[in-house]
Amino acid sequence: MHEEQKIINGIPIIGQWRSYWLWLPTLYLTRGLPYVILLMTALVYFNRMGLSNGAITLTSSWLLLPFILRPLLGRFVVAYWSKYAWIILTELVMAISLGGLAFTATTSNWFEWTVFFLMIIATVAAWHDVAIERLYKREAALRHRPAFFGVRVLSYLLSIIVGMAIPVTIAGNLEVIYRRIAPSWASIFWILSALLACLMLLHTITLPKDNIHSNLPIWSGVTRQWWHDVKAAFVRRPHYVANLCFLFCFLIPEGMFFRIAPLFLIDPGSNGGLALSPQELGLVLGTVGTFSLIGGCALGATLVRKDGLKPWRWLFVVALTLPKFIFVYLSYYFVSTLSIINMSMIVEQFGTGLGLTVYIVWLAHCTKGEHSTFTYSLGTAITAFSLVMTGWFTGFLQEYVGYRLFFLLVATLGIISFIVAYFIPVTKEIGKRK
Repeated sequence: MHEEQKIINGIPIIGQWRSYWLWLPTLYLTRGLPYVILLMTALVYFNRMGLSNGAITLTSSWLLLPFILRPLLGRFVVAYWSKYAWIILTELVMAISLGGLAFTATTSNWFEWTVFFLMIIATVAAWHDVAIERLYKREAALRHRPAFFGVRVLSYLLSIIVGMAIPVTIAGNLEVIYRRIAPSWASIFWILSALLACLMLLHTITLPKDNIHSNLPIWSGVTRQWWHDVKAAFVRRPHYVANLCFLFCFLIPEGMFFRIAPLFLIDPGSNGGLALSPQELGLVLGTVGTFSLIGGCALGATLVRKDGLKPWRWLFVVALTLPKFIFVYLSYYFVSTLSIINMSMIVEQFGTGLGLTVYIVWLAHCTKGEHSTFTYSLGTAITAFSLVMTGWFTGFLQEYVGYRLFFLLVATLGIISFIVAYFIPVTKEIGKRK
C-alpha cells in the first residue's frame, strides 16, 4: 500500500487491517454456530431423544421464526447501543442458553425447556447476525477495501464441523460410555456453552470498538420515512415479481431435503433409514459433506467471478437438483457401505454448494443499493418464510409416504428451481469481478 494511503481520517489502515486476522475468522465462525445448532445438531438431538420426524421438522421450523422477523429485529441493533455491545451481549445469552439446554436435558420436561432455550438462541442469533454484518461493513468501509471474502465464507461453513460434526461424534461416543442418551447430550451442550463463552471473551478483547453509533428510536418519524423509502425502493426494482418468486421458491426442494436427510441417515433400518451411528453421521454429513459443500461454494464463486453468473446458471441449478436422485437410490437399496454413502454425500453436497451460488449471487444483486443491509434482510426473510412453511408438513409427509417416495418427490420438485431461475433476468456481468 502506498505511503499516502496509510492514514485516512486519522486511522492507521495497515495496522488495523492486519488486526482483522485476530477476530474476523472467529467472528464468522461464531456467526454460523447458532444456525448449525438450530438446523442440524438439534435435529439429531431430537431424533436421539425419540421424537418422530413430523414432530422434529415442525418444531425446528418454528425456530426459524426470528429469521423471518430479522428485518424488524435488526432495527433494534441500529437504534440502540453499539454493534460491539450487541455482539458481546448476544454471544453471552447464547452461551447461557446452551448451558440451560445442558441443565434441563436430563429432566422429565426436557422438550419444553429445549424449545424455550432454542427459541432464545434463534432470537438473539438474528440480532447477532445483523450486528456482525453492520460491524463488518463499517470496518471495511473505513479501510476502503473489502475484507477477506473467502476467509469469511470458509469460517462460516467450518461452523458445521465445530457445531455439528465434532459434537455429534462426541455424543455418539458418550452414548456408548454412559449407556444413556440424555446425559451424553447434556455434556455436549455444556461443551458448546463453554465454547461460546470462550469466543465471547476473545471477541471482548479483539473486536474493534465502534464508539460512534446512532441512537435512533424505532418509531421515530425518521425511521418511518426510512422504512417507507426501503419498501418503495424494493418495489421499484426491475422484475421485482420475478425476484420475489425466486427468493421464495428456489430453495423449497432443498429446504425439504436438508431437514430429512440427516434423519434418514441415522434412522434404523426398520424405519427405512440407513442406521448410521452418531459417529458415522458426524463423519458423513458433518465432515465429508461440509468439505464438499465448501469445495462447491469455492468453485461456484470462482467461476462466477471470472465469467459472471449467466454462463453457469443452468449448470449450477442442475448441480443443485439432480444429485437428489442419489438419495432415491440409497433409500431403495438400503446401502450400508460407508464408502458409498460418503461418495454419495460428496456428490450431493458439492452440487449443493454450486447451486447455492446462484441464490447467493442473485440475492446480493437484487438487494444492492441504498439500504442494502436491510433489503438483504428482507430477502433472507422471504426465503426463511418459505422454509418455515415447508417444514410444517415435511416430516409428516415423509412419515406418510416413506423415505423412498419422499426423496423421489423432492427430486421431482427440483423443477420449481428451474422455473423460478428461468424468469430472473440474469446478465453476464452479474457477479463478475470488475
